[in-house]
Amino acid sequence: MQGLRLLLGLIVAFGLTGGPGWADDAALPRIGWVSAVAGAVQYHSGGGQWSDALVNEPIAAGAGLRSAPDAVAELRLAGGRIALAGGGELQILRFDADVLEIAVPAGRVGIHLDAVGPAKTVEIDLPSGAAWLAASGDYDIAAGDAQTGDGRAPPRVEIFAGKAQLGDGLEEGQLAASSPDPFSDWWRSQGDDGAPSTHRLAPDIAGAAALDANGRWENDPQFGAAWFPSDIAADWAPYRTGVWRFLPPWGWTWIDDAAWGFAPSHYGRWARIGDRWGWVPDPQTAPADYSPAAIALLGTAGIGLSRPGDNGAAVVWFPLAPGEAVGDGNEPDYRNRRFASAVPRAVFVGGQPVAAALLDLPEQRLLDAPVILGSLDIPPAGPPAVAAARKPVLVVVAAAPPRVPPRKPETRVALLARPHPAPSTSPPHSAHNRQHLAAARGAATGSWRVAR
Repeated sequence: MQGLRLLLGLIVAFGLTGGPGWADDAALPRIGWVSAVAGAVQYHSGGGQWSDALVNEPIAAGAGLRSAPDAVAELRLAGGRIALAGGGELQILRFDADVLEIAVPAGRVGIHLDAVGPAKTVEIDLPSGAAWLAASGDYDIAAGDAQTGDGRAPPRVEIFAGKAQLGDGLEEGQLAASSPDPFSDWWRSQGDDGAPSTHRLAPDIAGAAALDANGRWENDPQFGAAWFPSDIAADWAPYRTGVWRFLPPWGWTWIDDAAWGFAPSHYGRWARIGDRWGWVPDPQTAPADYSPAAIALLGTAGIGLSRPGDNGAAVVWFPLAPGEAVGDGNEPDYRNRRFASAVPRAVFVGGQPVAAALLDLPEQRLLDAPVILGSLDIPPAGPPAVAAARKPVLVVVAAAPPRVPPRKPETRVALLARPHPAPSTSPPHSAHNRQHLAAARGAATGSWRVAR
């Protein structure tokens, strides 16, 4: 497909290896994103190490989250959202069009499934059994890890609205009457940015539903449908307000600061249209066409771009325009090259905020610098052993686990329904995530709402 072909040049630029080898579209891995973080929450990508979680980090098979007792987090998927309560952990075991399988070894999760759903089968694995969520609705599930006077408390599955099947050790007795509390009030009050986009060019793209409320779609004679963000600074440019993180299996990955920043950072291309930036989705883009960043890098592999004096090398990049891929045509023909962003190499590898460390390089230096066609070959900051272990590997996204049919459920549980309660209050806080919480906090009630 055209979108995937355009990504291959970018994958080479980031030094990633391998390629997709899935038998059919149903097996293609899907992507979600971290949509809210409050308190001490850690994240790891598939094959990566635990680190402080940031809003807009990607979620795919192999990813995980864990939270401190007074923290909460939320993930969004096209078709649903998942909230993690304090003192809990979740792991995404499989995520494709057929199956979303989540392990909850400890703590509690709240799950909302919309009418479309993130996959045909949604399975939640607990330490002593499993639940299959068989209809759209709201589900509150506890792993059963709380200590009581009699030992470990049993797992619990509450259904506010929906239908579930229990099995592999879970019985109908584990189904409890829904009982709202501050955590369930919070996650059930969130909007549905995880729902499919209403725009026909990006119906299943992760994060695309957030675009409608944060900009406008227009038709451009050259590029067709383009989305223009609202409320941005006059000198704003793509891939300039956020941080870089090294996330296996993708390698260097852009984490945007904007609440709407996930889809435009990882799908499609950015075009300079007049004096504005417009995001142009590829009509053939599919959820599996995720890219860590649609950019080109300037300079020399392993070094970056040298600077005059003893200031050390910089890392420099610019957004690819529609139809461009790394290595296309003559280098000066890249349309967005003059809008390149540059930061000291230490800022890049250390995952520090880009906007506060931008370098002012002569435009001619940017026009003359070569585009890096092979691996970037710059490891993340950290002890040598850690950096070596996390060297980029060449995979587009984590391959889905073997296609084993879901375990057969043993007990069928009836539908329960209950009206939504009013939202309630809980504690926030974090650095990259602070602006998301500030935008999301209800001014009148002090309650949380994920920024839209």
